[in-house]
Amino acid sequence: MSIGRVLLIISAVILLLLIAGALTYKPSFEVRGVGVVDHEGYPCLKISFKTSDYPITFRLLTEEGELIDTYVASKPEEVVYLHLTPFNPYTNIIGPKSYMIKAFYHDEELYSINFEVKGARAELKIKEVSFSSSTFSLKLEKLTLEVRNEGDVPLYLSGIPENIELYLDDSRRSFILSPSTLIIEPGGISSLSLEPVASFIDPKYLDREHELDVVIPNLVRDSYTIEPLRPELRIENVGLRPFFDKWDLDNITLTISNGGSYPISIRWLEIYVNEEPVSTFLWTSPIEIIGPGEERTLTLDLSFITTSRPLVVKVRLGATETSYSE
Repeated sequence: MSIGRVLLIISAVILLLLIAGALTYKPSFEVRGVGVVDHEGYPCLKISFKTSDYPITFRLLTEEGELIDTYVASKPEEVVYLHLTPFNPYTNIIGPKSYMIKAFYHDEELYSINFEVKGARAELKIKEVSFSSSTFSLKLEKLTLEVRNEGDVPLYLSGIPENIELYLDDSRRSFILSPSTLIIEPGGISSLSLEPVASFIDPKYLDREHELDVVIPNLVRDSYTIEPLRPELRIENVGLRPFFDKWDLDNITLTISNGGSYPISIRWLEIYVNEEPVSTFLWTSPIEIIGPGEERTLTLDLSFITTSRPLVVKVRLGATETSYSE
């Protein structure tokens, strides 16, 4: 056998050994930590790792093996984020989930593990509700909320997508969320406010309860009861003067004590003289609003109210009614 033929055989053997070595080569690879975090508005698995060679391909799969997300790490990366909800930012993970994480060097599998989460859990409290009053309505101004993340994944509250809802008497209401997007990491607690858009209650329905509900869908709900309007109400005096064979009703002096949680508009008063309603256009008041905790005595000046005796004057405000007779 010639020397050339021997060298050719040796070269072929070396080449085959090199190819075999390349096919079986695995870099030194170690995963140092896996956890669920928020990353740029997405719930993600954060994977810290160390490798002696690149690239490393990470894949996140469902328990059934369906691909959720993938990422190719290049030198010198040592942290990657795999999205639990790709293309769906600010999305809460509802209920327990089981995932599979795999890492590859080219086609060689280096790492595989199952990873489970309990999902989002929250404690929600309506801390404060504020109102304003006008002639025609009680307006819901703002709700202040406190939210605690009791789950093991980030909790998202945002307007887009809508993952917090407001209801008044089971009717869904629009609102402005402040801040517009809130991300609460596991164990965290935050405050936020909802400013309802055009949420009014007609004064004639304030003789009954109304219910506010704030809902984080599929997670938690908290309720606030708007109590019926039940002020203390007294007629202190009724001013009468003769008018031919009738009587002119000039004024009514009232004491109103507001023990409720929202301001009272004087224009919510309903006045009846001998069972006949008196239009609000026929009387004036020195004040317009009585705030929570306030007591005011005021005299209503009436115009063009002629009546006869016996006289019965009734005044109604919300669920409270009082009367005067002579």
